[in-house]
Amino acid sequence: MTPYSYLNIDDTVYETEVPSSYPKRFSGMPDPHQVRAFIPGVIAEIRVSPGQKVREKDVLLLLEAMKMFNELCSPSDGEVVDILVKPGDRVEKGQMLVRIK
Repeated sequence: MTPYSYLNIDDTVYETEVPSSYPKRFSGMPDPHQVRAFIPGVIAEIRVSPGQKVREKDVLLLLEAMKMFNELCSPSDGEVVDILVKPGDRVEKGQMLVRIK
């Protein structure tokens, strides 16, 4: 049996087939209350502090990777609960960096 997935793009829902090998790698939708590193790198700057209110798309921190600075933004409105890294920390892809409630 082939699993199906539904994609919503610009208010249009598409049904797609997912190859049987793919669900082993798929970990589900990202949690909007967690900010994770999308690439390995070094934390260059933290622009928020615990308890600070943030809005969706506010820049939380800068991640340096391959000589480029990447802005990691808040995925949702909320309040910063935890900052799990500090400037200079090396992080791996997928590592949780900030929690928002």
